[in-house]
Amino acid sequence: MMRSMYSAVSGLRNHQTRMDVIGNNIANVNTAGYKKSRVVFKDALYQTIRGASRPTDARGGTNPMGVGLGMTLASIDQIHTPAPPTTTNKLTDMAVDGNGYFIVANGDEEYYTRAGNFDFDVNGNLYSTSNGYRVKGWMANNNKLDATGDWAIETTGATVPIDISTYKTVAPRATTSMEFTGNLDSDIEINQFYTTDDPPVLKAIDPATDVPDNTKAVVTSKDIYDSLGNKMTVYFRFFKAGTNVSTSDPSTYDQSQWFCDISLDPDFPAGTGFGTAFGAGQPTIRIGALDGTSNIKFTTEGKLDPSSIKNVNLLINRSAYGADNMDVNIDLSQLTQYNNKSTAWAETQDGYTQGDLTSYTVGTDGVIKGGYSNGVVRNLARVAIANFQNPGGLLQCGGSMFQVSNNSGDARIGAPGEQGMGAIIPGSLEMSNVDLSEEFTDMIVTQRGFQANSRIITTSDEMLQELVNLKR
Repeated sequence: MMRSMYSAVSGLRNHQTRMDVIGNNIANVNTAGYKKSRVVFKDALYQTIRGASRPTDARGGTNPMGVGLGMTLASIDQIHTPAPPTTTNKLTDMAVDGNGYFIVANGDEEYYTRAGNFDFDVNGNLYSTSNGYRVKGWMANNNKLDATGDWAIETTGATVPIDISTYKTVAPRATTSMEFTGNLDSDIEINQFYTTDDPPVLKAIDPATDVPDNTKAVVTSKDIYDSLGNKMTVYFRFFKAGTNVSTSDPSTYDQSQWFCDISLDPDFPAGTGFGTAFGAGQPTIRIGALDGTSNIKFTTEGKLDPSSIKNVNLLINRSAYGADNMDVNIDLSQLTQYNNKSTAWAETQDGYTQGDLTSYTVGTDGVIKGGYSNGVVRNLARVAIANFQNPGGLLQCGGSMFQVSNNSGDARIGAPGEQGMGAIIPGSLEMSNVDLSEEFTDMIVTQRGFQANSRIITTSDEMLQELVNLKR
């Protein structure tokens, strides 16, 4: 029989395979995270008719001659080029902008995918809506804080399925720090105090009896919380007063020196003296001293003086409420004294009451943050990304899932946006990387190749028919 017929059969068979791959690509043109394939052909064995000979002094050499025996598949390659994302506005949908694959697990078996159609189930597990596989990453440690004061997420450990069920509520946290900011008006009138003599004589402030005029003071407040989440309001009253008892001349009073009354009562009941602890019979404490050594003082540039008191540790006894006693550090270092409106207030404090998880968001760094009913926002988890030395070597498992093979290399796992890993695009899904114009062009070429090979068979058959007819 003629060799051309068998060559043509191999051409028909392998062009059919190529058409199958093209058909699968086109079928998945709208499949999220799908990576297209391509077929590469190679020629098959050759039947050598004549070998090559070396040239001599008298004649040249001759080339080998052989007849090819058809063609076969060289490879079916996976093309893992990224595809554009499409916006879904679903908070838990994610796309990878760059290199990397999401890690999902079915029990102990791990898979890798670019399809980020995820959601939280009733138990708080982040899972793939395609097949229920759980998404892996790192969980936040609610007993450890990072540099920003948020729950720390260690990305150096092993990945685990993301489960936020233990973060549905956040326990109360006692206030431990408070930071003041804003301005104290340098032009505010100084408080003057007098003796009970007749006539009265101007004197220095008496911490036991002298109460400043609130119209000549800056009054502000801040809510804080104890270890059980009980809220209380702390009131602050900044004012100027004389500290020099040796003179009755108000012009000698230091205009850059301030006192601060701190109280749990907005009426600022008279205290028993200077101090930093709230106790029995001491409803108000006063920051400052008669000799001016621990007052709030400012430089001529309006900044806090280096010799000024900058931090106050406020001690509050909460044993009567069944809570831990409080030690609150009050940072005053950001205060200024300019000739402008007084705006001093406690901008931040780190305590809060118990809260329930009400919302969550996903960042480009893969961090899932939870919003609680008490206004607290905390890190919950971080999605992990895996990358491979040879993504084309991954084993296709269907469902836009891949597994490690002998030629893909082991997964290199990292955090999104770090170590060459792609960032996360939240609220989006990666589209298929199938190019329809390319696929239809390949379809035409494949069809013509199939058609040409079929013509080889019919032509070879006609030649055999002529050979058979020689017997007539």
